[in-house]
Amino acid sequence: MNLEELFSKISATHHIKTGETTKRKLEKILNDGFQNLHFLCDFDRTMTHLHTQNNEINPSSHGILSSGSSLKEDFKTKVNQLYQKYFPIEMDPNLTDDEKTPLMVEWWEKAHRLLIDQHISRNDIAQIVSETPVEVRSGLDKVITKCEEHNIPFLVFSAGITNVIEEVLRSKNLLRSNMHIVSNQMGFNPLTGICDHFKPPLIHIFNKSEFMLEKTPYYFTISERKNVILLGDSIGDLEMSSGVKHDICLNIGFLNDHVEELLDKYLNAFDIVVVHDGPIDVVSWILETIS
Repeated sequence: MNLEELFSKISATHHIKTGETTKRKLEKILNDGFQNLHFLCDFDRTMTHLHTQNNEINPSSHGILSSGSSLKEDFKTKVNQLYQKYFPIEMDPNLTDDEKTPLMVEWWEKAHRLLIDQHISRNDIAQIVSETPVEVRSGLDKVITKCEEHNIPFLVFSAGITNVIEEVLRSKNLLRSNMHIVSNQMGFNPLTGICDHFKPPLIHIFNKSEFMLEKTPYYFTISERKNVILLGDSIGDLEMSSGVKHDICLNIGFLNDHVEELLDKYLNAFDIVVVHDGPIDVVSWILETIS
């Protein structure tokens, strides 16, 4: 498959913002090869589906940790109350990101406080993940394997919980050597092994631009790679590239819900938009074309 065939295939199956701009980005990625490419990828609702095959809401990394059989029912009730209050705000197309931000901080801080009060140990996390099935996005395994084969750095940049994300990926054989995770980290008491804090900074869906990737080990693996493919389900995910020097960034958005209301907004922000919780195949097509 060449550039024209790739672009035609994407255009026929997905939404594209500006044809010529997107085509130029694709052309540079193809011409510069694997050695100049790296990925910035959100986790919840990007690497995973929003809905399961049974049309239920797929659990987020926070949701997974809140579902363990060992956790108290009162805790689960309070977590669900937070979800019912704040999730509609996160998804509300009539609110701006600036209006949502303080409420997302409030949600994250309350959720983390509730989790700390449950006295969760490191060993509990693996057990909880095993009890709570999560469906990764169709085609993700193919993308992850291709990136590992060609030593393409793959950053998972998430407002979720590092410890849970690692365990989910490990359980599905998707935690690979070329991967690095930046997310909210649980802190464990060295004497008791119990989570008694979350390490700063707090990362939520609208403040990813404030986190400087230059301070992470991941940055040194990408310092000479000037082409980025960014994957996210939220407009706020576009901020992931703010802390990375690059020549071009191909932004691929996953508009899982509220498609009619939000499609124009997403097309103004992303180069390519995958709608209705679709598969991640477009990324595989790009990698295959580089080959």
